[in-house]
Amino acid sequence: MLRKGQVIRPLRIVLSVLTFLLASAMARGQSEVSAKSDAPPALYLQAVSFASDQPGKSRLDMYVQMAHAEIAFVKDNESYIGRIELSMQLRTTDKEQVWHQSQNVEVRVKDFGQTVSDRSSTLRQMSTTVAPGTYELALQVLDEESKKNLQINRTVRVPDFERDSLSISDILLVNRMSGDGPRKTIVPNISSSFGEKTENFYLFFEVYRRGIRDSVRLRFRLLDAKQAEIFSEVRREALTGNLSQLFWKVESATLGAGQYVAAMEVLPPAVADSMHVLARSIRAFSVRWHDLPPTITNLDKAVEQLRYVAKDAELDYIREAKDPEEKKRRFVEFWDKHDPDPQTPRNELMEEYYARVAYANKNYSHYVEGWKTDMGMVYITFGPPESIERHPFELSTRPYEVWYYYQQNREFVFVDETGFGDYRLRYPTTDLWGRLR
Repeated sequence: MLRKGQVIRPLRIVLSVLTFLLASAMARGQSEVSAKSDAPPALYLQAVSFASDQPGKSRLDMYVQMAHAEIAFVKDNESYIGRIELSMQLRTTDKEQVWHQSQNVEVRVKDFGQTVSDRSSTLRQMSTTVAPGTYELALQVLDEESKKNLQINRTVRVPDFERDSLSISDILLVNRMSGDGPRKTIVPNISSSFGEKTENFYLFFEVYRRGIRDSVRLRFRLLDAKQAEIFSEVRREALTGNLSQLFWKVESATLGAGQYVAAMEVLPPAVADSMHVLARSIRAFSVRWHDLPPTITNLDKAVEQLRYVAKDAELDYIREAKDPEEKKRRFVEFWDKHDPDPQTPRNELMEEYYARVAYANKNYSHYVEGWKTDMGMVYITFGPPESIERHPFELSTRPYEVWYYYQQNREFVFVDETGFGDYRLRYPTTDLWGRLR
């Protein structure tokens, strides 16, 4: 039992001056990445609310997109086949189930490369009508071959489109659109992420009216990560009946990588009332670099997150770049030197590293971002532990955890010094570079 103030000295750790390797390629002062992380896979879920023709209810469209790389395919004659089961549940905040649906999906491809690609994916849609309110949406995906079970849980707000005389639906992001007239074919974007070389994309939404108003003005506003407006445009739109389905083209070629918010606002037809917003809908999205992992949307932060694998001189070299383009070139150059397979377009090591950063931010954030915490540092450096001992409620001791890495012959002990989940590394007493903490 760990007593207050007690120093823990695990038996399996041998203290030494530590030299870490990243994929057997990086030199001293850098860290080891060896085990595959359990960061979120290429599975996306998006829920979009629209008005329903059923009084007192709204329609909820749910889209699921899963990369083929996450599906276990088997050879079937001249093609490859993968089978997954999608199960979706909608519950109230009191955990009462209001809707459930399962769907068996068979994915068949002819080329083996498509079976391991994270750029090829399968897309499915489910819909239901529910009363307006806040719900918990739970998705489970079972791979019938590997028996791997993936889950996503979301909080979904379903608006009441009948409450006001004029309202607007949620926004659906659209990669491509084709067709003339009222019948159009669209390819939705479920990941809410676009490549930096994307010239444009579309917003699809519906405007609902209850009255005699025959037109409105629509104002599109584009906000950056700090909520600063970087673009605004107003356009008059005629309303056709009680429901108008509309598209708005977004010119995105000039947008740099980062986080953005698209806001669509419905304004009165009279210019004199330009400040009065009748209805508003927003959708967050990101623009990513085509040659960097999608989790990287802020290059300056990504450079700082290199601290566990880069030398001080390497970090300074990247930081001192004269402009963002030069900084990105130096950043990519750093990772190109440590690409485990230069013959492929992807740098799997860089993707793995920043997947671990994303996992640390999601699971270990406290007073600071998760990647800066002691648990985040160890997770990013060594990956997921092979075993964890958790001791949250023992008498006469502070909560603590022991992470075991048997293959590396390492062990780390974290103690919650404050009792508020702020776990600090207590053993070893040096940091990962052999310096006293």
